[in-house]
Amino acid sequence: MLTHKIEHMAQKNTRDKLLSYLSMEAEKSGSAEFRIPFNRQQLADYLSVDRSAMSRELSHMKEEGILEYQRNRFRLISPRISS
Repeated sequence: MLTHKIEHMAQKNTRDKLLSYLSMEAEKSGSAEFRIPFNRQQLADYLSVDRSAMSRELSHMKEEGILEYQRNRFRLISPRISS
């Protein structure tokens, strides 16, 4: 678990950290649809990012069609990594 956290933390920005974490959770579940064990604040703490910035980035990713979510349920549609 610590190794995975380090992988997520090594990402440069909030979007990349989120995509790294969410992609790993999708892979663990074996499906593009999955639940995470965190609420927004816990996820922000886990990824060491600001909660409001993380929520804003999630909204942008939803608008761009990268993912869908409701509370702690996610569905990865197109896991694109930003440049």
